Amino acid sequence: MTKNKGLYAAYPKKVQGMGQTLAVAGVFCCLLVCTGCSGSAQNAVASKLAGPRIDWGMSLLASGSNGVGMSPAKFTFDITAAPDCTNDFIAYNTGAAGAAGTAKIVAFNSLYSTQGSAGGLCDTNGPSVYWAYDTAGGSAAQALTSPVLSGDGSKIAFVDNSGSGATLRVLKWKAGEGTGVGTPATPDQDISGMSWSACMVGNSCVASIAFNNVAGDTNSPPFYNYSTDVLYVGDNTGVLHKFTGVFKGTPTEITSGGWPLTVDSTTVLTGPVFDSVSGNIYIGDSSGVLSMIREVGSTVGTCTAPCVNSTLAVGGAGGGIVDTPIVDGTNEFVFAVNGREGTNGGTILQASTDFSTSVVSFNIGNDTGDGAILYGGAFDNTYINSSAPSVAGHMYVCGKYHLHFDEPAIYQLSFTGAGVLSGVGTPLINMTQVDDEACSPITEVYNGGTSKDWIFFSIGNNVNTGGAPIPAGSCATNGGGCVIGIDVTGGPSWPPANVNNTASVPANPTGSTSGIVVDNVSTSSQASNIYFSLGGNSTGTGPGLPSCNTTAGVGCAVKLTQSTLQ
Repeated sequence: MTKNKGLYAAYPKKVQGMGQTLAVAGVFCCLLVCTGCSGSAQNAVASKLAGPRIDWGMSLLASGSNGVGMSPAKFTFDITAAPDCTNDFIAYNTGAAGAAGTAKIVAFNSLYSTQGSAGGLCDTNGPSVYWAYDTAGGSAAQALTSPVLSGDGSKIAFVDNSGSGATLRVLKWKAGEGTGVGTPATPDQDISGMSWSACMVGNSCVASIAFNNVAGDTNSPPFYNYSTDVLYVGDNTGVLHKFTGVFKGTPTEITSGGWPLTVDSTTVLTGPVFDSVSGNIYIGDSSGVLSMIREVGSTVGTCTAPCVNSTLAVGGAGGGIVDTPIVDGTNEFVFAVNGREGTNGGTILQASTDFSTSVVSFNIGNDTGDGAILYGGAFDNTYINSSAPSVAGHMYVCGKYHLHFDEPAIYQLSFTGAGVLSGVGTPLINMTQVDDEACSPITEVYNGGTSKDWIFFSIGNNVNTGGAPIPAGSCATNGGGCVIGIDVTGGPSWPPANVNNTASVPANPTGSTSGIVVDNVSTSSQASNIYFSLGGNSTGTGPGLPSCNTTAGVGCAVKLTQSTLQ
């Protein structure tokens, strides 16, 4: 059940909670993607029309969302620990709900519950608001990228944006402060410029550090190094920032010795990834370039750190890398997707971490080079538990079908024993009725108890409900979107004839949900779930999705059980 691959991915993604790794430095191995799910029963919309609902939804106010490609943060990280109704929580940045006086960050506990009537392990009618804060002093700042939690869960870091640029907020929360997104608390104490030791016992506290340059950050979630208490984050002008003392010392941006570092001026950066094996940072940008940055202590590269040692163009002409690169530190490879380049309309690139060898790329796009954003992929459990010279398993990524204009397609990527990409196979298609639609990022979860391996993702608009691969009646037929689960245990023959689980979600042309995160391996009632926010406002009056509980017209934080997406 333990994930042992040294994989690093930014928090925005698919994986969950601690923000950026599938396995980090031993102690955090298996904290992020091992999880529980069982069975493969098809979920039909009609199954939600009576009685207590298994799923729940909590309002994030109109247009509130983590954002497509971003994700909430789940605590605790130990997926083998007993689920805790009080201390386990899920924290959401509220995204577009950026009006003055609204919460920039909100958390829920009593997660393992049903809604409509009390049930589940927590035996409550839905979750409770654990805490909610406006950390921007009543301004209309917006937190648009994924948050990241401290190792003990007592603090959370995130970036918000206002007219004066981006600001890193580091919050020590207190249970019971704030009752919702529209009724947030203000932290008891501002310790900006001071050590965490200045935060008085029993207080909630916030440290705010404005980015050194006046620039926004709409696409780069922070990457936190748990070993060094250092955080890296990019901005919309191609500059990478470094903060020290984030959760344990004095939160400070480093503004000397080459920091902040211009990576690719005038571009929008993805999230960065720090690789503890090479000591380097990898980051993509909106011009379609993947950069290798040497940090002090790097063992790979030749320039004087910190510096941009080398770059690779991902795909053909132009385009842009939107999602954070994925680094396999065990086999020393880095992966990036250019979803908008002009040659293939979508390309995945794999390179050695020194950028010198094993540079391969495959088309996962539409030849027109137009359309929806593409995100990075997710490895299956077999890959995660293998290593060279006997690499096995697959990566799954949502691309486009090259014979149809911008139609979403799920590719099953294969590898040689040395871990080099060897092919993309025949993609799973016909998931939408029309072209020009988008996928969310893909999340993989594995349940060691049932030996089931799953991927989850969503389709933004016009889901095909007329038959295979999405069974008729399993998702709404009003042009809406769909959350989809597929059993990929053992690397099945691809494409599958049918998907296994579905749930209706509102239509959203850029993707119908945020990134998806997971919680536990557990046999307790309602204690193995996926979490996300809707990409668009809820519709209808419920109960259940695509409404938010029974409310239309609001953004929504959602929990679905993994086994049936109910």
